[in-house]
Amino acid sequence: MLPTIDGHFWVVRNGKILDTDFAEYSMIKKFHNLTGNMVYKEADDLTQTLMIIKFRRALNEVGLCEDDYVELKKGIYNGKVVANDCYYNSLLVMKEGDELKFGSMGWKKKNGDGIWWEYGGEDWTGIKAFLK
Repeated sequence: MLPTIDGHFWVVRNGKILDTDFAEYSMIKKFHNLTGNMVYKEADDLTQTLMIIKFRRALNEVGLCEDDYVELKKGIYNGKVVANDCYYNSLLVMKEGDELKFGSMGWKKKNGDGIWWEYGGEDWTGIKAFLK
């Protein structure tokens, strides 16, 4: 139903990022020798806008709005956030005044050699870069 992406959605409320650090992420961090908290890199404004529109249109094509989608998923996930469903997770926690963001997310490498981008990438630009 929704586009398959290699990217990440999160919410910003009063300048603070709202995103869940799932237990599953610890395995990724251990496997790739990563450390610290999640690191975010917003896509450019146009890419963010187009990605949000793309997701909303996909929902509309099956007769759903974002609120309907959240209610449907809440029934499936017992109202909880879940790993690998960042769009749902973001919509679930969003309140009026929050910002929905899209881009890349990863962790710092322990050897200090940059960021491992689990979702997205360092120099990814344009919507096509994030679509699978």
